[in-house]
Amino acid sequence: MTVRELNENVDKILQDIPDRDFDKTCILEDFGNITREALALHPEEEISPDRCQKVLGAANTRALGYPLQYILGEWEFYGLKFRVGEGVLIPRADTEALVDVSLVQLRKMHKKLDRKVHVIDLCSGSGCVAISIAKKMEEAAQLYAVELSGEAFPYLSENVRNNNVNVRLFRGDVMDGRMLDNFRDPIDDERFIPIDCIVANPPYLTDDEMSNLQREVTFEPETALYGGSDGLKFYRVIACMWNYLLTPGGLMIFEVGDNESAIVSRILEENGFGDIFTEKDGAGIIRVVGGHKM
Repeated sequence: MTVRELNENVDKILQDIPDRDFDKTCILEDFGNITREALALHPEEEISPDRCQKVLGAANTRALGYPLQYILGEWEFYGLKFRVGEGVLIPRADTEALVDVSLVQLRKMHKKLDRKVHVIDLCSGSGCVAISIAKKMEEAAQLYAVELSGEAFPYLSENVRNNNVNVRLFRGDVMDGRMLDNFRDPIDDERFIPIDCIVANPPYLTDDEMSNLQREVTFEPETALYGGSDGLKFYRVIACMWNYLLTPGGLMIFEVGDNESAIVSRILEENGFGDIFTEKDGAGIIRVVGGHKM
């Protein structure tokens, strides 16, 4: 089969996929080592049966609605590569707003305190938030990541290693108060390590949203998506329980779902946070809500 014929076959297989051209390009490059340039300059080049089989197999899997990111096995977020697969939430561009806001706030805090800032990333998943912050802050921050899922945790560990960052990992349930014991001072266990910032992209989909998921999203872990009947249970618990670790003036910064910013702001206020701020994502939707411990 030639490059041109393989391209036409993949095009036909993916005819019902909304972003067909992008997905086709990724599959041809990743599984067939066929670039756009090769397609344009060498359309009649013969492709080995093995390479054809890999490309067509990936295309057929994608046509079933299986996420492209899982097929490729990795995805880019904040300019970094992250290993992904079944059992871990796929990093999304929307979440880059959470990293942007966190970096702005943490750099201000680092300059003011003149010391390394300590940051916990809750519901870490692939680690895309913690690792991106750690990469940009380098020696200015110590990152900790907490993740419960036994399927997601190996991806988190691998991504920390692959991106060569200093992120300490903890496996456990952010809804369980006993997790706070992991942050006790190693010298004086009556005290906790001073935590300057807690960031989280918790599960926040509601009952209605879970019942109307896009086909691709149904392959992602429900535990990383479902935030209780109203989508807010993680915000309530995290704001109430984890603020205990924060230093005075410390930050709590959340990613939020569509139309959740006002109520998450109120949850923060009810739990002793002030100077509430919000930030929009690239689509103009308020995606980030944060506040300072008063």
